[in-house]
Amino acid sequence: MREKTTALAQNPSHLIDRVYAAVTGPDGYQSLSPVLRLDIAESITFSVNLWFKSLLFGEFPTTSDLTGCQQLVHRSVHQFIPLELVLRTLRLSSRELWRAYIELGEPDSSLVEELLFNVSPCLFEYFDIMARSITQAYREEQHRQTRWRDSLRHLLCNILFCSPHDAKSFGKAAGALGLDPAAPRIALALDVDTTGIASSARDDEFGRITLAASRHLKVARNDLVYVWHRDRLIIWLPCVRADSINHSDRIVADRSASLALALPNVRRIGVGLMNDGAAGWAASAAEALKAIDFTPKGKDGSRVSLYSSIVMAESACQTDAASRYLRSLLLQLSNEPELVTTREIYLEQNQRRRQSALILGIHPNTLNYRIERIESMLGASLDDVDWISKLDIALKLRGSLMAECSVEPANAQPRLQ
Repeated sequence: MREKTTALAQNPSHLIDRVYAAVTGPDGYQSLSPVLRLDIAESITFSVNLWFKSLLFGEFPTTSDLTGCQQLVHRSVHQFIPLELVLRTLRLSSRELWRAYIELGEPDSSLVEELLFNVSPCLFEYFDIMARSITQAYREEQHRQTRWRDSLRHLLCNILFCSPHDAKSFGKAAGALGLDPAAPRIALALDVDTTGIASSARDDEFGRITLAASRHLKVARNDLVYVWHRDRLIIWLPCVRADSINHSDRIVADRSASLALALPNVRRIGVGLMNDGAAGWAASAAEALKAIDFTPKGKDGSRVSLYSSIVMAESACQTDAASRYLRSLLLQLSNEPELVTTREIYLEQNQRRRQSALILGIHPNTLNYRIERIESMLGASLDDVDWISKLDIALKLRGSLMAECSVEPANAQPRLQ
């Protein structure tokens, strides 16, 4: 058997091709790129040659022998090849190697006993050592890569919140994470209930939430960027290039609703507008936070708040004349709170009088009286589109002003965790 093993070791190409064919079969690496296939062939060659060395010299692989194997495993981690698939290659290698030995022993019955009592124990021990070494190397490299990505992620988020105009640093950090810095993104702000979660366990919980987000938002896990900021979990997700802001907003809104249902510990989700560049990412995050803070809670039972629903009111806030005019519409009714409530419910119900009266708990005639009084006091018509638009913005502006009283200032220093 030593002579036959020596002959195989001197010309192992047939055996290597045999293992490679088994590994790249329909259930294995068939769909992988040519570059990855070359890596697989290299790992098979390394494993087979190391086996012959171990058997012929009677020594199992040392730490030095396994260095080359560990380097190949590290590359597998960076190429996102699952550990299960790497170990499957090893199992198929051992199977094909054993079959080759059986074929060698079949013509000579005297070799059967040597195969059974000498070769097979060594083969099992060898591949057990290799499996343990591969698993350990894979997990260590995976852990190291995770720490490295976390470090880069925090660097990127510090740039976004502290130096959003540093395009060079932003592009470098995003590129190191494998992200396209020029691609547009939308930010989500998640109001997470962290009660009972230890500080040391929070990052694991945020990672779990981000993994769930990748499934519901239909985005690869590594394409998401997340950070804990202003007591909210901010997640940026990529958008389709050349897509409209409105279309992206609607798609993310629907998927965020699905995410909210899947995560009971997430109280609310704010959705910013699509934007690009470091300043655009930061702006979208600020918008997502405002969507949570400035949108009245519990109106329709939805846990998703869109910045697009308050964007007009936000714009009005930036213009002193518009803001004063809209506030005056509210002030005229301030002495009769029931009129403010009536106007709010009536607009929410899209001017459906019967439904509005039911919600207010009043007779339809009472509702008609209140609507006439509102129109008389404002000189408005609640059937006129222009007036409906003005009053809708005024109500949203009122909600923003009320929320501002209990919200952390927008210029507060970011707290990264």
